[in-house]
Amino acid sequence: MTLAFDQILPSLESLGLWSYWIIGLASLLEAFFATGVFVPGTVIVDAGGILVQQGALDFFDLIWFVAIGSILGGEASYRVGVLARRGLSARWQPEQSASYRRAVTLFDRRGGFALVLGRFLGPVSGLVPFAASVAGMPRRRFVFWNILSGFPYAIAHVTIGFLVGDVASGFAPLITRMGLFIVVVLVLLAVLWGVVVRIARLMPFAFSILKSVGQAILNNPDLRQWAHDHPRASAFLSHRFDRSRFSGRTATLLAVAALYVISIWFGSVFDFLMLDPIMQADTRLANLIHAFWAPALLRAAAYVTALGDWKVVALLALAAASATIALRRRDLLLGLSLALGGNLGSVFILKRIFDRPRPDLANFVETSGSFPSGHAAISVAFYGFVWFILWRLKGLRAVPAAVGAVTLAFLIGLSRIYLIEHYLSDVLNGWLVGAIWLIAGVAVAEWWREGRPRPASAVAPGAGRIATLALIVVLAMAAIWQVAVYDKASTIAAGPAGDVTVASVQELFISGRLPVETESIGGTALEPINLIILARDESAFSAAMAAAGWVRAQEPGFAPLLRAAIAAWTNNADNTAPVTPYFWRNVPNDLGFQKPTLDATLRRRHHVRFWRTEFVTAEGQRLYVGAASFDDGLDWGLLHHIEPNIDAERDTLTADLRNTGTVTSSIRLRLSPPRLGQSIAGDPWFTNGEAAVVALR
Repeated sequence: MTLAFDQILPSLESLGLWSYWIIGLASLLEAFFATGVFVPGTVIVDAGGILVQQGALDFFDLIWFVAIGSILGGEASYRVGVLARRGLSARWQPEQSASYRRAVTLFDRRGGFALVLGRFLGPVSGLVPFAASVAGMPRRRFVFWNILSGFPYAIAHVTIGFLVGDVASGFAPLITRMGLFIVVVLVLLAVLWGVVVRIARLMPFAFSILKSVGQAILNNPDLRQWAHDHPRASAFLSHRFDRSRFSGRTATLLAVAALYVISIWFGSVFDFLMLDPIMQADTRLANLIHAFWAPALLRAAAYVTALGDWKVVALLALAAASATIALRRRDLLLGLSLALGGNLGSVFILKRIFDRPRPDLANFVETSGSFPSGHAAISVAFYGFVWFILWRLKGLRAVPAAVGAVTLAFLIGLSRIYLIEHYLSDVLNGWLVGAIWLIAGVAVAEWWREGRPRPASAVAPGAGRIATLALIVVLAMAAIWQVAVYDKASTIAAGPAGDVTVASVQELFISGRLPVETESIGGTALEPINLIILARDESAFSAAMAAAGWVRAQEPGFAPLLRAAIAAWTNNADNTAPVTPYFWRNVPNDLGFQKPTLDATLRRRHHVRFWRTEFVTAEGQRLYVGAASFDDGLDWGLLHHIEPNIDAERDTLTADLRNTGTVTSSIRLRLSPPRLGQSIAGDPWFTNGEAAVVALR
């Protein structure tokens, strides 16, 4: 099969699609050495390949965008290297970066072909052109190899993404809400790991740049004169950046970090005390997470959360203390004691000061206050210091230790949120409290380490060493056993709310017992309630909607969301696509229905969200409240735009139900004055404030 020339060149219509530009920009930023250390361009290109497999993007169009982006990024790196060769390199020391040294080695061995190989080495891809420029590679030769290297990179990674998408499509129908939750957690972990690793790679550059800036400032004549006139102040400031003493740069960095974390902590406490939307968002998120509960995930979360249990922490703390005593590392023992003791004491006091009740949906019975989360705090203060000990004892390098600390803290905090033992704000504040005491523990350990000489024999001799090792193993095994058998009293699952018989639907809203508008998870007011359905039960309600031509939307899951995203991107139909969750009384919608238009596309559809209430009429009909609107487009973030006249959609659904012959009565009920508002995508809407009350047979 031969390909026409116009099939390979970028089609003009593709230039208007933001996805091509975003993916091309990602490849450009990764190919530029200054941004390539933290922009995951290759991952984004691979994601583009998945979209190609799903039919949302064209293979050859995407190849061109990715290749051109990587070529332009390489060109930018080369030009900065030219500047470095002209004089900046005397102050700037990129060779402190392992990635840069790797790029130089690759260029020395492979010459121009190193540009091709470097494209497949992540952050090194931008450093190879930089190294080539500093080494004096002729411009014409560089341009040739730079252009040549862009296309193999683009073809390879778009193809990799295509293959990954093909494999994932085979498993997608098997993935449910539990699978979606797992995918989200894995993505968040990947992002955390990527950030930690890339920050570690960036640190040598950052310090070299700061050194250059500092040197330039010190060479300023006015500053030199000021230092001459104020020798004590000058000596004090100079000492703050002395690398040879703890009271110099180390203490300065720790103090800055502590002040930063403390300021954020005070901000989080202020938000908790003063901002009611924070409390409401916590409740909405808890209700939403409850919908993702699954027995297997609950058990897994229980095992993870057990790591923060006081019995497990006590056993591991004794093991860590025994190791530091055996190794005669009083600095680490003192730091561990301060981090753990200070954290436990502060959490104990703060819980009693704020005395926030636990979430109503909690999986386990807890009696202590909810704010802040003690598990989240201990995950940073104690486990963070344990990882610090492993690094100080040269058991781990800095990057693996940092990745391990971040991962463990994230998982323990996440387990508390998933089990709904804490609200999100509790966990965030707990992490901050733990970080404060972790910094304090590290500071004390480093201070003690510098000021007091270590004994000649750093390890306990003979039998003492064996006994200590045996004790550590026993304590560690006991901690593992505590995790394995961890089981707390579970809360009694609340059944459905008892039915409440009402004589007047109107009275429910006039009295304020039921709110008249929906909200986002953050508390932003969205479209109002404009439909009230009275039906015998959910099956009768769903049957009437189906007879009216409205299809029930699927619950969110990996496969439904993936299918909906593809349908939206490709402008095709998906009559069962999930609807974006709205909240009413802090609870996400129970039901969603949609009706396709003549366009047969997900971008334009009738849709409505409904909530089941505990209220029933004297005739035994249950009350369902809903908010209907018409989607007439899609933005770049896959949020639907709606038609401003939401009353028209209310009337459309009412007429559809009437046409089925299942409606016994239909009246209008004024819930609010005529008003204006905005949708979740920022689209304006207007309403006359009336809701249709429809009674079904």
